[in-house]
Amino acid sequence: MKRIQICADDYGFDAAISQGILECIDAGRISATGCMVLSPAWPNWASALRERKGMADYGLHLDLNEFAPYAEGRSLGLWIGCSYLRKLDIGVAGSWVNQQLDAFESAMQSAPDFVDGHQHLHQLPVIREALLAALIERYGQRCALRSTRASSWRGSKAAVIEVLGAGALRQRARAAGLRMNSDFAGVYGFSPAADYGQLVGDWLASMADGGLLMTHPGRSAGTETRPDAIGPARARERAFWLSAEAGELLASLGVQLGLCEDWPQA
Repeated sequence: MKRIQICADDYGFDAAISQGILECIDAGRISATGCMVLSPAWPNWASALRERKGMADYGLHLDLNEFAPYAEGRSLGLWIGCSYLRKLDIGVAGSWVNQQLDAFESAMQSAPDFVDGHQHLHQLPVIREALLAALIERYGQRCALRSTRASSWRGSKAAVIEVLGAGALRQRARAAGLRMNSDFAGVYGFSPAADYGQLVGDWLASMADGGLLMTHPGRSAGTETRPDAIGPARARERAFWLSAEAGELLASLGVQLGLCEDWPQA
């Protein structure tokens, strides 16, 4: 057996995505979800997670470029450029982080089990320093942190994500004594031609104990309440996780759904 956390990103984005994630939690197919606490839909969906306390890990999906008021006009590329050129003020970035941690705690009545980032922005320069400072001050070593570092080659898109900050984030998390996932998978192009079940099988077969598989399940296209570029892929991922095929795959590979407590220190 190996313990792999299967984590659904974007809980609270809208009703369609949130309901799809809840279905996967209830089916016992995912073991974590990251929450977008700046979304207008979040307050309506936080209670459903509180009712499922103990069924999965619940974390903050740090959002700088979706619902955040400071995201206006800043694309993913602009955030990357601003962070690497050190054009972000660490004090201001820290206030963004703390605002979202406050919102999570207020709604969930507990600290997050982990923090990751929408489109992985949590690992960028300045942002990662502000995030680590906030986590250590608020929680000591109790809150885990997502790593995008993979233990083996998982495609060029995954490699680009990793090179944008995974090494530096892990180095700083190690110095702080924080827990991080030992392996990372789940990155692909969201193409309709992709065989998602085959991808999951390949990822899980190659993943190390204590790893994390990222996923984006949601209800079918047409039920979302906000434009979503990957809506059709979300529907396919949800259908897979709720299928008998997914259960058989997990059993055949000896995968046990893991939690942040299973992660080693960085």
